[in-house]
Amino acid sequence: MTTIKDLLQLDQKKIDDPELKKQVKNIIDEHKKAEDKEFFVKELQSSIDTIYELVKASSPEAIDKSNTESPCDDPDEQKPVSKDKKTKGKKTKGKKAAKKEKPKTTTADTLEMSEGLKKCDRELKAFREERRKLLPQKPPPTRYERIKRHILGLGKLIPPKLKDDLETQKQTKKILMKAHRDILNNFKMTSLRSVKRDQKEIKEKFEKIEEKLEQE
Repeated sequence: MTTIKDLLQLDQKKIDDPELKKQVKNIIDEHKKAEDKEFFVKELQSSIDTIYELVKASSPEAIDKSNTESPCDDPDEQKPVSKDKKTKGKKTKGKKAAKKEKPKTTTADTLEMSEGLKKCDRELKAFREERRKLLPQKPPPTRYERIKRHILGLGKLIPPKLKDDLETQKQTKKILMKAHRDILNNFKMTSLRSVKRDQKEIKEKFEKIEEKLEQE
């Protein structure tokens, strides 16, 4: 059984298939975000196994050093080299190292990888969906909040050539603040606290723009 550590130790740069590399990164990223690591591994063990086997089959060079080197090791710490190894290194200097032949990918291999990646993608999406359900849900925005957002949105529709015009910004602020009050009154929305809060926010948004234009 593949452990999450096995995936963490993969050299992602050496994974040839872009979709496979993407899935490896997705699982590693999700593992980092998971608060309950054990639950994550339990839910996605099948995907972890599948991904690792696909990497082993298509890009074995990505796992050549995974069992001997930890990703947390300091690369600057050089391990002592024996005399025999030094001598051997000198003797072989100048000789071309034999290139490792990459395994030939057949149509069956491609189909297997495609199906494996689809399966992992489905499992990862299902995990994300379950995690979203467990997260505390934000309450939907109130009607006051939605009206305020629309009013501020109208302020963003000032034509580009007038955005830097101070008088235009001031007039827009007056018009929109009055429109905001009129709409709330018409809708019989009379929560004094909400009205004051939203009027203040609309006013401050425009005042920041006005201050910036006055300084220029």
